[in-house]
Amino acid sequence: MITVHARSADGRVIEQPLGADDPLPPGTVWIDLLRPDEAERAHVGRLAGCELPTREEMREIEASSQLYVEGDGIYLTTTVIARADTPSPEQGEITFVLTPRHMITLRYTEPRSVATFAARTGRQPELLASAEDALLGILDAVIDRVADVLELIGTRIDALSTRIFTDSLDGRGFGGRRKPDELQDVLRGIGRAGDLTHKVRDSLAGLDRLVAFLTSVTAGRLGKEQKAALKTLARDLRSLNEHAGFLAHEANFLLDATLGLINIEQNAIIKIFSVAAVAFLPPTLIASAYGMNFAHMPELAWEWGYPMALALMVLSAVLPLWYFRRRGWL
Repeated sequence: MITVHARSADGRVIEQPLGADDPLPPGTVWIDLLRPDEAERAHVGRLAGCELPTREEMREIEASSQLYVEGDGIYLTTTVIARADTPSPEQGEITFVLTPRHMITLRYTEPRSVATFAARTGRQPELLASAEDALLGILDAVIDRVADVLELIGTRIDALSTRIFTDSLDGRGFGGRRKPDELQDVLRGIGRAGDLTHKVRDSLAGLDRLVAFLTSVTAGRLGKEQKAALKTLARDLRSLNEHAGFLAHEANFLLDATLGLINIEQNAIIKIFSVAAVAFLPPTLIASAYGMNFAHMPELAWEWGYPMALALMVLSAVLPLWYFRRRGWL
């Protein structure tokens, strides 16, 4: 699907679809291709005077294949996060192509930042004053979305921290312990937060390389305000990288804490079995002694032999429990 964003004579931004054989409307600044087929990709390439990369070329991991200059076009490919607020976040590639007259986005995913920028251009037509302004504007929207995702991760990590360190004081479950599957749910939550943080850090690394490359190849092409905006994007990326690193550290800390709590609860269970084994060992010994089939056992003919054996077994079970509790082992 091809969508063009053009500025009309009165300064308004007009958004409209473009057919595979349609010419570009006058004033077109931004051309957005979402999951284009081969005919649509070739058609836009002919209209813009450049060759757009294929999906396989967009997935190349070499920096020389993602960031390069060819003719009058600057090609910038990076990964972005989509559906970050769902249980299944996605990571996809998006290519920005900057030509003297147009800014082209080529993507096979639907990040919220693109829709946000498209809506913003309707309120602020000056964002499409030139192809360079459009590129800087959409990069700003992408970075803003990354900041929102990091805020979402921070909120999730705070909630998990509360469940780990505070909910244990509520005394829920048998004996004041957690329900068996509660810490498993916490582990899953930490795993999801860590996976999303990893995707965000990967996206930030790509954006950082993109902005650095764009700064070097557009030194004489951008105006003063555009250069200042590009420097602001670079500063934002540095701060977001630091924040993402902090969140990754927090996720690892919560993972260690959760595994530690699981280990403590497992040790408590083993402790109960150990105490029970020790408590029932003396009664078992007494019962074994009086269960031997010897012909001459003095207590067998005694009238009070059976009550005495029962009393010995109860006393031998109670005394170890009393001793353990006095020493603080229970």
